Amino acid sequence: MERRTFLKMIFGGGILGFLFGAGKGEAEKLLRPPGAVSEEEFLATCARCGKCAEICPLGSIKIAHGEKGLAIGTPYIVPVEQPCNLCMKCTHVCTTGALKPIKKSEVRMGLAEINNDLCLARQDHDCRVCHTSCPQYNKAIWLEKNKYPTINKEFCTGCGMCEHVCIASPKAIHVKPKGGAE
Repeated sequence: MERRTFLKMIFGGGILGFLFGAGKGEAEKLLRPPGAVSEEEFLATCARCGKCAEICPLGSIKIAHGEKGLAIGTPYIVPVEQPCNLCMKCTHVCTTGALKPIKKSEVRMGLAEINNDLCLARQDHDCRVCHTSCPQYNKAIWLEKNKYPTINKEFCTGCGMCEHVCIASPKAIHVKPKGGAE
């Protein structure tokens, strides 16, 4: 495929997505890979090359299609399907600076939020799955009264492991995108 044809497809898909999809009203916030710059800068900077998705060892990074409006072609993560293991490989293949190499401890892709009404531990069931699965063990999620999971904003990377492993139905924990590195 010629570069010109590819660019026409990307541009045309973005316009169609904008007119018929997420471009109307407030756009859906996407959980970006680690090291992402602010959302506005990300959309302007990302080359939409897909290299980050190709190198992701877990297949965590997806590429947005037309239903994502102007975000078409950009990478995002759906933690309930596959969380990010913070290998940081994606930041090293990004040639435009949309994803910047940063320390794992500085990653802030989003912030996990617990719905206490759905949380099994808060319903007096013996559940600590999110706590024991968190890569930032006993930092990002700690147990209040040695039983109730609580998010610590200072350490939560937004990797989505907690959302992925939550056994409540519907999920009691969700990662809310922050919109880039801070």
